[in-house]
Amino acid sequence: MSVSSIIEAPLYSDRYSSFRVHLITSDLWEAMTGERVSPASLCQLSDCSMFVNDFQNNQNNSQIQQIVNMAKDRQKSRQLQHKMSDCSIHEKKIIFDAINENMKELVFDSTANFVVQKFCEISSESQQTYFLNFFLQDIKPVVDHPSACRVLQKFIETTNMKNIDRIYTEMKSDFVNYCLSANGNHIVQRFVSSLPHRVDEIVDMIKDDVIRLAVDNCGCRVVQGLFDQYDIERLDPLVGEIINKAVELATNQYGNYVVQYILSEKSHKNVSKMIKLFKGHFYDFSIHKFASNVMEKCIRGTTKDEREMMFDEILCSDDGYDYSRIMKMVVDQFGNYVIQRIVEHGNSKQQNAVYDVVYENYDFLMQKQYAKHVISRLEYLGFEF
Repeated sequence: MSVSSIIEAPLYSDRYSSFRVHLITSDLWEAMTGERVSPASLCQLSDCSMFVNDFQNNQNNSQIQQIVNMAKDRQKSRQLQHKMSDCSIHEKKIIFDAINENMKELVFDSTANFVVQKFCEISSESQQTYFLNFFLQDIKPVVDHPSACRVLQKFIETTNMKNIDRIYTEMKSDFVNYCLSANGNHIVQRFVSSLPHRVDEIVDMIKDDVIRLAVDNCGCRVVQGLFDQYDIERLDPLVGEIINKAVELATNQYGNYVVQYILSEKSHKNVSKMIKLFKGHFYDFSIHKFASNVMEKCIRGTTKDEREMMFDEILCSDDGYDYSRIMKMVVDQFGNYVIQRIVEHGNSKQQNAVYDVVYENYDFLMQKQYAKHVISRLEYLGFEF
């Protein structure tokens, strides 16, 4: 089924093309055609041509309105999207005309925006120019609106780098606020992915606000996207700011992920800096919902000597190994993971300290959900109960 079969009125036909004449004199008509006609007959032909042109214009306007109505109807919108993939060039033009003439209405509509998104996938380069110009007229309302923002995202996914760069340039003046925006952060993330030549500039724009971004549920996605896709050396201005606030970020529900990215890097330099900053917080971090993830990354990324220092701080108090502290961690939903890492990577004294606590309280701990993980880890490493 073609798009034309969905539209109630038939698409434009060329069967009236023979009536297309201009208002000319009878002498000129005879010179062009060799046919002698009276002025009255020539007027009749002209009247017929005007009627056909009016009919064609009205028919096209009717089709455009039908497409607009379909796009805004939930059921018909799906049908239209489904058929757009294999529509003819002529049908594609009619759909584009409908979108272009009603761009603002459709882009901001909760249903019709999906039709516009679909057209982005099949649009030509010249048609994309019309979309681009619409967005550039006033970009902020588009970004701030949930439906319109989805259209802009799709446009960025399907257009060329030059067009993406023009949108980026238009948004630069308020870049940090877009990073913090529920919709805008998605656009910025696409800039990060699509415009590698702009990354240094993006880093420079956000470096003074990177901590604010890192602890924000929208802004953290932008920061994480940078660390996920680019070498950490290129992000050095951000790394310095994050390390300075690493203790606060480690316990934040969003900021801890940014810290983990730095701890996961191959270079040990930044990991060592963080270990020094975290000293005195290792135990508290180990039983913290978010910081315990940071602790696991620290353990995996540090040297043997650094790990032993960390484990001693976690397990010991001034009087030696603190068995009540170990017991608390074994049954804790977060602390048990750190204890498992100590069992895996600690020295024999540290391993035995954990084993002694578990052995003395085995029956009790077997009734505790999280303690069972620690017991299984000890048994896997050859400890017997």
